[in-house]
Amino acid sequence: MPDDDNEALYPIRTVSALTGVNPVTLRAWERRYGLIKPKRTPKGHRLYADADIQRIHRILELLKQGIPISQTRQLLANQPRPVHAISEEALTGGAQDPWEDYQNRMHGAVARFDEFALDAAYNDALSLYPVDLVTRLLIMPLLRRLRERWETEIAGPAEAHFFNAYMRNKLGARFHHQSSRSRGPKLVAATLPGEYSEIELLLFSLAALTHGYRVVLLGANMPLQPITLAQQRSGARAVVIFGGIEPPPALINTHLASMVQSAETPVFLGGETAQHHADAIRRAGAMPLAADLGEALAAIDERLSRSPGSA
Repeated sequence: MPDDDNEALYPIRTVSALTGVNPVTLRAWERRYGLIKPKRTPKGHRLYADADIQRIHRILELLKQGIPISQTRQLLANQPRPVHAISEEALTGGAQDPWEDYQNRMHGAVARFDEFALDAAYNDALSLYPVDLVTRLLIMPLLRRLRERWETEIAGPAEAHFFNAYMRNKLGARFHHQSSRSRGPKLVAATLPGEYSEIELLLFSLAALTHGYRVVLLGANMPLQPITLAQQRSGARAVVIFGGIEPPPALINTHLASMVQSAETPVFLGGETAQHHADAIRRAGAMPLAADLGEALAAIDERLSRSPGSA
């Protein structure tokens, strides 16, 4: 029981909602690294104080600067001042990059077509790091690596399809679980025609659900013109398309431009395609999205706030 009856204490689910760190990760930080020491109820339930929540936010800042979770405890102990004041020397310090290790583990499992090892590496990363960091620093670089191997290695297409099938099953289950609880504005989401991978689309869709949107998910290899019908019939506020392919010139210059003309809502395009063809996408009347999903959702928020029908 807490010594100070006036101290505000929060259960783990509340702390997870406040910090964005899932309960499994919070428990791992406590058990494996001793980063947090919550109080306990007589029945053993964890209770976190405001100081614990502040410490979690400081840990997140360190992780976003590339510090391995195994080194955060020492940095926090040696540097009680705000995290942004920690010297660059203290941050680097010859630290081994955990993301490269995870990427090598996952890619090795993909190359062996070993789903058990792939699942173990992915779950290990998710148990220690917030999902947005795992997405940005592990999954997206691995996707780029597999796309390169698609072009250069005989087994590359098989590896990419294997990884896409694995991630579709993992992310799809999360999507269906979360979508039943969403009540916000709708977005129609699909990939470009000719795009085999749904991973970026599913990662965006999950982030959008967490952000408060509902998502009408159309999936991979979607012709552009029917997307506008789905938008109109569903009452969605915007269309979001993802792609990592090198598109034929007519796909953006002609087909995307025609779709934008017929759409009744803003059209956004994300993924690697958007990074390489941002100017052409703007000329077609659509909006390219940043690679960072948080920035992408902020841009959608801002654009929809200026659209008719916004709150």
